Amino acid sequence: MNRRALRLALPVLAGAVLTTPAMADNWEMYITVDNYFDVYFGTGISTTGAAVGSGNSWPTEYFFTAVSSPLTSYVYIVTSSDLAVAQGLIADFRNVTTNQNALSGDGNWAVFPAGAYAATNPFWPAPWPANTIATQAMVDNAINYATNNGLWVTPTGAPGYDNDPTTPTAPFAYPWAYYPNIDPSAQWVWYDSGNGSLNPGIPAPLGGGVNHDEFLIFRIPVDVPAPGACVLLGLGGLAAGRRKRD
Repeated sequence: MNRRALRLALPVLAGAVLTTPAMADNWEMYITVDNYFDVYFGTGISTTGAAVGSGNSWPTEYFFTAVSSPLTSYVYIVTSSDLAVAQGLIADFRNVTTNQNALSGDGNWAVFPAGAYAATNPFWPAPWPANTIATQAMVDNAINYATNNGLWVTPTGAPGYDNDPTTPTAPFAYPWAYYPNIDPSAQWVWYDSGNGSLNPGIPAPLGGGVNHDEFLIFRIPVDVPAPGACVLLGLGGLAAGRRKRD
């Protein structure tokens, strides 16, 4: 092959490598929410299929196995509460394919308060009603709006409100319980609207009686950074890309 032919062939070969389809990942999910949730896989702007898990009973530790779409960028958890005693999410999500964990309360999680915006709350200017979970169409609209407007923020917890029964604060008796398959360091989290708590026994935003701009959408990336990965990514630009799948 002469040099000119080689130069013409290289872009074709490179394109073949870059367009190799991504493969799906296997997931194990342990979660409960006070009070309602649906779990979806999705891209940065929408879900990519039906809900892979749902729940409506906070005393229950829900367990789901699921396979992500090759297009998946995020796992989304859509939530709502009854606006009563307390509200919160606690979860231990495991990407079995990559051996990566995402615990609620770690730095990989983000949340969007969809109830705070007329564009994503169909009840506006009224607040999102209690005991109401969003439809998938509402979820897709909210994900797209949050991403395009840079509205994803870090969820909020409270000191001691974790899944470790040895810590001084004991939500295992009030208001929640211990969940044996969720890592002890997982935190109870929610979105903090700044409106406080009407339950003096539980700090905001976990205390009940307040609508913290629900409905809420939490998300984590499919490729969960390992501890210390942020430092490594800062040292090498090439490492910042999404992992290559064989």
